[in-house]
Amino acid sequence: MKEFKFVINGHEYTTAVNEIGQNLAEVTVNGTTFQVEIQKEETPKAAPRKTVTQAAQVVSNAQQSAGVQAVKSPLPGSIVKVNVKPGDKVQVGDELLTMESMKMENSIKSEVAGVVKTVLVEPGKNVMQDDKLLEIETASVAPQQEAPKAAPQPAPQPKPAPQPQAAPQPKAAAPADGVKVTSPLPGSVIKVMVTVGQAVKKGDTLLTLESMKMENAVMAEQDGVVKQIAVVAGQNVMQEDLLIVLG
Repeated sequence: MKEFKFVINGHEYTTAVNEIGQNLAEVTVNGTTFQVEIQKEETPKAAPRKTVTQAAQVVSNAQQSAGVQAVKSPLPGSIVKVNVKPGDKVQVGDELLTMESMKMENSIKSEVAGVVKTVLVEPGKNVMQDDKLLEIETASVAPQQEAPKAAPQPAPQPKPAPQPQAAPQPKAAAPADGVKVTSPLPGSVIKVMVTVGQAVKKGDTLLTLESMKMENAVMAEQDGVVKQIAVVAGQNVMQEDLLIVLG
């Protein structure tokens, strides 16, 4: 039995709960016993959960795959050339335009297949990073329902083939005296366009460098003669690494 004391409007009450049945209870207040009925609140039923079938999920994914893909500028720069126009069909890897940024020509390539919807830039226009260059409209693929396949039996795992050892990177020679051409970005050397002893003019392409999924042309900033080539094709370089020395 539990007793409780209350003060209501200055009057003191002593209450005790004597017995509790299924729906009844005896409550004594200041010596007077009352039989009270207990009302229980019904717990609301949970709403049925909606399940998404595999076929509906496939349709949803197919609908999301269709739409307009915006191609944005990865760096601030200036548009050099636009290779497509509205209505042109493009595939993954097609060159859409070239832009000059950080004294390099960068090739912007398509990452999706579709039809060019709008072209928002023209040669000579300056753009900032993340500016929209053009839009490509991609097509959706109708979903196909496949019959459930039996679970394949696990095949015996073959022994892993020995991994070929990477070829050692050539040791860089001490830089010669002259004007040093360094890498503006981290990346990988694709092709060296000059040889030692070759005369070059300002604006000539010395080598091409792949960085941030773009091909970048590293050009001579002055006339001169190639005195040293510090890299080879396929070599990875970091920003400010020495590439070529001009005399």
